[in-house]
Amino acid sequence: MLKMTVLVAVCRAAVAFGAVSTLTLAPAVAAAAVAQDAAAELSADIQAAILTAQTNATATGLTGDEAAESIEAAVQAVIAASGASPAVVTQALANARATLAANGQLSAAASSAVSSVQSVVTASNSGGAPSSGGQTGGAPLGAPASSGGGGGGGSDYRPVT
Repeated sequence: MLKMTVLVAVCRAAVAFGAVSTLTLAPAVAAAAVAQDAAAELSADIQAAILTAQTNATATGLTGDEAAESIEAAVQAVIAASGASPAVVTQALANARATLAANGQLSAAASSAVSSVQSVVTASNSGGAPSSGGQTGGAPLGAPASSGGGGGGGSDYRPVT
């Protein structure tokens, strides 16, 4: 009888833990799905803007840098109107580029424009990479410099044994 009571208690605890784990995981999954949906929607808008701008550039006789500037302005207008975060914009630009390239609809001017916009988005994201602790650029932090009095530190520090 005692074994059965313990077994029932363990099973109930496992079910309760599973239910709580599912409830705490659900908001994170939902947030990721929303971000993906936002990136997919923005990607479709960017693709439409690129195709329209390419068509307009060709119709007005723009070539090379002029066409790239026209396409870049159209893409920037779509991004500005969306109000999306840099992470969503980065994903949307990558998706738009890949889709248009796969369909053979990405001109050299459009590719240049997307690269230019991507560099602006990357530059505007002022925080460092999440794993860097916010540090951007420069050499990694090393050991402290030696104080000169045999106090240790510095890159050649070896403890006395």
